[in-house]
Amino acid sequence: MRRLLFAFAALALAAPLCAQHTYSQGGSYDPAVPTPRTVLGYDVGDRFTPHDKILLYVARLAATSRRVHVDTVARTFEGRPVIQVFITSEAHQARLHEIESDAHALALLNGDEAAILSRLPAVVWLGYTVHGGEGSGTEAALAVMYQLAAGQDAATRMILDSTVVIIDPVQNPDGHERHVQDVLRSSSVLWVPPTQAAMVHAGSWLGSRTSHYLFDLNRDWYLLSHPETRGRVEMFLHWYPHTAVDLHEMGANSTYYFSPPMQPVNANVAKSLRDWWNVYAAGNAAAFDAHGWPFFRREGYDEFYPGYGTSWPLYLGSVGMTYEEASSGGGAIRRNDGTILTLRDAAAHHYASSLATLLTTAQRRTQRLRDFLAFRKAAVSDVPRSGLRGVVI
Repeated sequence: MRRLLFAFAALALAAPLCAQHTYSQGGSYDPAVPTPRTVLGYDVGDRFTPHDKILLYVARLAATSRRVHVDTVARTFEGRPVIQVFITSEAHQARLHEIESDAHALALLNGDEAAILSRLPAVVWLGYTVHGGEGSGTEAALAVMYQLAAGQDAATRMILDSTVVIIDPVQNPDGHERHVQDVLRSSSVLWVPPTQAAMVHAGSWLGSRTSHYLFDLNRDWYLLSHPETRGRVEMFLHWYPHTAVDLHEMGANSTYYFSPPMQPVNANVAKSLRDWWNVYAAGNAAAFDAHGWPFFRREGYDEFYPGYGTSWPLYLGSVGMTYEEASSGGGAIRRNDGTILTLRDAAAHHYASSLATLLTTAQRRTQRLRDFLAFRKAAVSDVPRSGLRGVVI
């Protein structure tokens, strides 16, 4: 299995002549499923994609691939749909409601556990661009969705056969749209000025990080003050994903971060989940090593506050992880070492870590489900030993 993961990583982004999208891993694709370029008019990574074109492309995927199902879970305060894209094999799609019921029953310890474990795919949630200006995640999501919807290679089929992938391509539609329009107004079709002080990299006041009401949606998982979060949490409490990744951006002069986090780690994060951080890190590291890309772990990002987008799922039993990519700003920025980081580069890194995470989950589906079930049981059995009888809010 490790050899398959390494081979998959080595092929990713190789861009052979037969490539059907920017980050093609090689292999063949279903010709009935449109590439991003045929719908958007440009390749993934060429520019930031506005919300209406994201919705258009997702609709085309759902209309042409029997692997794709789309749900609208909410509408933002500016009226934009918040969507969740469910991608899995055609066989799994035919019984998607049964899979949802199984996932819910396993989380609630309700049903024939052995039977459910034998037939349930692992559920993986990938959430992109909760902060509106961190746009490389959404571009990567477009490429990941096409790869899963159309790819015919062995690694993609393994992912589809072993998992249900829930993609949240833009968690903060209002903030992301503000970012897209800021970049359009501050640059031209000819180029993006790479100077760090250029207006295109700063955006207009008040910025694009937050929602319509200037609230950081990555702090809303307990408050549930926004419709985006309420719809997302409702989906979580139906599906109980077994792995949840929140993909972000950080400063342009950094590289790439993935879990395990630095200290402190909240004492309530189960040991089994900490162990899984290392499992996923090995898969991500193999993908990045295959390209010679730098990355870091255990620095810069802790796991103490329980209310972030990858922290809240940890307390449901999901392997919650934050991934951080160096920002390309308005799409191309000159860093302190003189190199220019482009949107295409940044999205490539998120694309590679997304697929590596999915493949790791597919390879270890059985153990991930068993550990999830053990976590859910411990949440019940540990209460009498702790002396805790109830919680009143």
